[in-house]
Amino acid sequence: MDRPQKSEVEKLINDLKAANSTINEIATLCAGKKNNIKTLYGKIKERSIRKSLETIPVDDLNMSLDGININALKAANKLYLSDLDGMSKQNIIGIKGIGEVMADKICQALAQSKENLTAGYRFKLEPDDLKLADTIELLTNVYFLILNSSLPDEAVQVSNIGRGKINEYAVEASKLNRGIWLFTKRKDKEKRLEAFAELCKIRDAGYIEKVAEVKASYDKVQSEANATNAIASYKSNTAPFFVIIEKLCGATSIKTDEDVFGLPTELVNKINAFQLNTSNMIATLRNYQEFGTKYILNQQRVLLGDEMGLGKTMQAIASIAHLKAAGRTHFVVVCPVSVMVNWGREIEKHSKLQTMRIHGADREKEFDEFIANGGVAITTFETIVRLPLEKLTHIDMLTVDEAHYVKNPSAKRTVALKTVASVSDYILFMTGTPLENKVEEMIFLISMLRENLATELGSMITINKAPEFRTKIAPVYLRRVREDVLTELPEKLETEEWCELNPSEKNVYIQALREKNSVLSRKVSYEVPVEESSKIARLIEICDDAKEDGRKIIVFSFFLGILDKVAEALGDRCFGRITGAIDSEKRQGIIDEFAKAPDGSVMLSQITAGGVGLNIQCASVVIICEPQWKPSIENQAISRCYRMGQSRSVLVHRLLSDKTVDEEITELLKMKSNVFDQYADESEIGEVQKSMDKIIENQRKLYGITDGDTEEVEAEKSNSSDNL
Repeated sequence: MDRPQKSEVEKLINDLKAANSTINEIATLCAGKKNNIKTLYGKIKERSIRKSLETIPVDDLNMSLDGININALKAANKLYLSDLDGMSKQNIIGIKGIGEVMADKICQALAQSKENLTAGYRFKLEPDDLKLADTIELLTNVYFLILNSSLPDEAVQVSNIGRGKINEYAVEASKLNRGIWLFTKRKDKEKRLEAFAELCKIRDAGYIEKVAEVKASYDKVQSEANATNAIASYKSNTAPFFVIIEKLCGATSIKTDEDVFGLPTELVNKINAFQLNTSNMIATLRNYQEFGTKYILNQQRVLLGDEMGLGKTMQAIASIAHLKAAGRTHFVVVCPVSVMVNWGREIEKHSKLQTMRIHGADREKEFDEFIANGGVAITTFETIVRLPLEKLTHIDMLTVDEAHYVKNPSAKRTVALKTVASVSDYILFMTGTPLENKVEEMIFLISMLRENLATELGSMITINKAPEFRTKIAPVYLRRVREDVLTELPEKLETEEWCELNPSEKNVYIQALREKNSVLSRKVSYEVPVEESSKIARLIEICDDAKEDGRKIIVFSFFLGILDKVAEALGDRCFGRITGAIDSEKRQGIIDEFAKAPDGSVMLSQITAGGVGLNIQCASVVIICEPQWKPSIENQAISRCYRMGQSRSVLVHRLLSDKTVDEEITELLKMKSNVFDQYADESEIGEVQKSMDKIIENQRKLYGITDGDTEEVEAEKSNSSDNL
């Protein structure tokens, strides 16, 4: 190699050293955020333990060691353990009536109490904690990782490319233009030229560009990860924050008693040792979800009965993703038609898996494509009985959602599922409906998974609540309720329930587009008979699950007509209705009566009337019938249930129709979430109408509708309650 020009050498060295300095700084900053999270977590933990000590009277000291003079402590105004915390032994001896031996006992008992509190600590944040500086800083750092969880690792990987090498080679390469090259020793020439060549390799491998990409990502995330956005994101959805805190700080919310989830220790150890591959996952699992996924994969044929809202779907997706990474190819999900679209969206949102739907007129063609090419096939209970299942020779994993639908042994859907199950290596039945008190149904489901076990259980029906029964079903049945796995502030778990238009609804929707009727296009699923509405079908399923789970429901809609349809569908389950025509005193009376109503009761409310100024904490399931124009309207409505004093997680279900205006309104709300309240202010309702007009035009193009298809008709005249 000829000696390069001085300017070329200097530029190469300067560019690489600058990039090296940049990436090292970013890697250090990212590592600092992780370390800061751990430090702040420790401070919050110490504060929580301190607060606990403030509630424990000194009388409790004698619970661990007798003979402590409690009256002497109280006489010295030492009423709670916090009053003694931090005091030295000598200071305690200074209390009248306390000698050295008793001081030792006090110190020992206090240390034991603190040790117990530390061992039993579960990370949680109260609403007032969100005002404290260390909490805000913690959440801001965590939010940074939520926005780009892979950034710290990417920074380290790129940093390692040049770590030590660039500075080392730069020292030698910089000597290329020193002295007289002709008189430089050959050995030194080779060493300097080799160093320059190594620097060129690093540059040519795209090092500088990689650093620039990481820096751009860092700058973007850093600008977004401010305290305001972090707190808003936490209030909107706490789960991602607890995922990262659990992973970094070991702040597990799982109760780690000797008897974990009612499973024998040997099985728990085996499951914990399972190596889970999450390379095909985009989302991060909670600790209990990771355990559930390992249980599914380790046991292979199981019934997952987690309480609604704990993420059974996520665990199913993670199980499929693991098997896909191991080279498995064919996966089938069977579910009610009302959640088929939702399954596809959830898989695509949380994983790298490819999905296909087997449903409708082309089902046999789609079925053949699946058999030939594999993937994650999503179908329904109704469709599976119409498929030529004799063509199936092997399935890697069968997942059945709402498995309690399969309880009649002679039903066609049950027979069809048995056929698919017979060629499946892994089987996952999912149900949020408690089955412990429906033993016959439970045993039947287990018989489809492990026939021999079901035979043994048949003789135990009369003792279904006995420990023996629980021990017997442990290899096949896993159920966690919220209290088992989460101890933090009750979560708000939001789910988009995407429903596919059926033929009746599609006819109404196309007519709405032809008429450019924006109101009708939003109400389409409620403009057909109740029994033909896809949204109402899903709403009924949610209400059924909520009743089984001991919850009450509040249903919100902007439109009075939609509330009428919901009331027709639910019948006696509806308990009261709040609209703008009801004064505040009557509203509170309705809420008071609703609080006394049985589980599964449903309150209906116009979202603009019931979304402000009311406390409806007795309800923990919220259903929003159609997307609203202002995020604040939905947030205020949800806040009627999700507020201080709510003891249960709040489950929010947004009913949305696939391939309709619901999609574009939802995306628009997400894009403009920070400014949309101002954008969509009532004083600017004209701007909202312009946006809706644009969405209608987009939908008309999607469905191939032009003005020439039909005479343009006047939009539906709606009363004031049904206006945009």
